[in-house]
Amino acid sequence: MFPHFFGGFGRRFVSLIAASAVAATAVVATASAASADNLNRTSEQVVAQIEAEAWPYYVRGDRSVDIAAARKLLAHHGYRSDSTTSRFFNLSLENTVKRYQRDNPNDLVETGALDEETWLLLRERTFGEYGPGTRGLVVEAIQVLLKEKGIASGLAVDGQYGPATERAVRAAQREFGIGVDGITGRLTFRALVTYQVAAQ
Repeated sequence: MFPHFFGGFGRRFVSLIAASAVAATAVVATASAASADNLNRTSEQVVAQIEAEAWPYYVRGDRSVDIAAARKLLAHHGYRSDSTTSRFFNLSLENTVKRYQRDNPNDLVETGALDEETWLLLRERTFGEYGPGTRGLVVEAIQVLLKEKGIASGLAVDGQYGPATERAVRAAQREFGIGVDGITGRLTFRALVTYQVAAQ
């Protein structure tokens, strides 16, 4: 999915997405300074490649670590389903997603699916500065993605953004080509979700 995943995490990688200089410039221009990613040390090409990756699409019956992360983000915003840990997309989660979509009619269509628009809104409304010292469900979402996608297999999912989580984020940023600062911003979050491993 990204150029830097060449075996360091023991996973396959897919060819780079070609991105034009115009597209790269546009992405950099629209990236929020509040995203906390170190964009000054991230090439325009890498930003464009990560932003061009398709968000995963999940509906009832699907199973993925991304679904567990989405449950935590939704719960952070007050939209709790029957679980904040399950990877299974069940009826409870579908109804929760519909509620979230219904409450944001200017941005979302009520589909009940974890679709591109829903991921984007979750990202935009969640991610600013998540780094050392922060805690809670969003940190758990970051940790579960880092752990279950093979980036930091021994990482505890405890909701505490401590030194181990910071090191894991730094390792992920190095592999993705994102400027390393140990803080999970919008670009790092998108890279974590859109990076798909064979077995989840």
